[in-house]
Amino acid sequence: AQKVWDVGVPVGVIAAIVPSTNPTSTVCYKAMIALKAGCAIVFSPHPAAAKCTRRSVEIVAQAAEAAGCPRGAVSCLQTPTMEAVDELMKCPPVRLILATGGPGMVKAAYSSGKPAIGVGAGNGPAYIHKSADIPKAVADIIRSKTFDNGTVCASEQSIIVERPIAEQVRQEALKQGAYFLSAEEAGKVAAILFRPDGRLNPKIVGRSAQKIGELAGIHVPATAKVLVARETEAGPTRPYSSEKLCPVLAYYVEENEEDVMRKAVAVLEYEGAGHSFMIHARDEAVIRRFALVIPVSRFLVNTPGALGGIGATTNLFPAMTLGCGAVGGSSSSNNIGPMDLINIRRVAWGVRD
Repeated sequence: AQKVWDVGVPVGVIAAIVPSTNPTSTVCYKAMIALKAGCAIVFSPHPAAAKCTRRSVEIVAQAAEAAGCPRGAVSCLQTPTMEAVDELMKCPPVRLILATGGPGMVKAAYSSGKPAIGVGAGNGPAYIHKSADIPKAVADIIRSKTFDNGTVCASEQSIIVERPIAEQVRQEALKQGAYFLSAEEAGKVAAILFRPDGRLNPKIVGRSAQKIGELAGIHVPATAKVLVARETEAGPTRPYSSEKLCPVLAYYVEENEEDVMRKAVAVLEYEGAGHSFMIHARDEAVIRRFALVIPVSRFLVNTPGALGGIGATTNLFPAMTLGCGAVGGSSSSNNIGPMDLINIRRVAWGVRD
């Protein structure tokens, strides 16, 4: 009718950077969307998880080739060094870089001279509003934070409540398997969450609450599903205000909605801007108010963050690679899928003189 055809064109060979925190699911997902878009993909594993990534690539490549995919369309660097990654990203046949990892790696992808889609850290706060169904809200957060032991970047990293319902939320969380750390215990756990240089300690990633307790030298009951620490501020000296890819949550108590909004923005501006925010509320006016202010690409309502963000419990595009938009230093705010890996060739007829 408009005399325009849209023709999907694969971007070409994709270089995919894989983090140590999700070394297998990242491979499966990126390979699927690359092949769906008609692109070949070469993975660059993180040195700390190179065997997991290489084995995942082998499994995916064998399955793809058995289904008729050209041999070599899914492949992997065998030597995971910074020099190898740099050479891959700058290699002439590579047309696009799909980077999941720390800020340094994402920055390197954007500095390579090639088009890039970089996705960074999540650090999503969950706000339980006074209008929420509190038992369901707590259940959603615990379900999300225990899914794969908290390694999904969209999983909740903190709970924010207003003071009048703080004790009610705490009691409900205790009932559902949360273990609230004492000040002394919180200090011991904080000491093992991150390395001295500020990077996440790989020994705690995806570990159970009991294993984290063991590493920190504290006793965690066998019934505990998540560890919760009281927090008041956000920033580099506050480890609980950062992304923790394990079943550990910060707990903020604020005086009113305005303070909640300020704290949520402060947490995200410190780390995780552009990624995800969760709100549990039945008052649509407060949902709308926060949605217009909170700097994220996924604003999830009454749903577990990890499962809602990746499209399992919401109608967002089902994805394991989540863009953070310009505010998060990413070129896309989408749940990254095959349509992000094609160009559109438009065939247009003249219709006016």
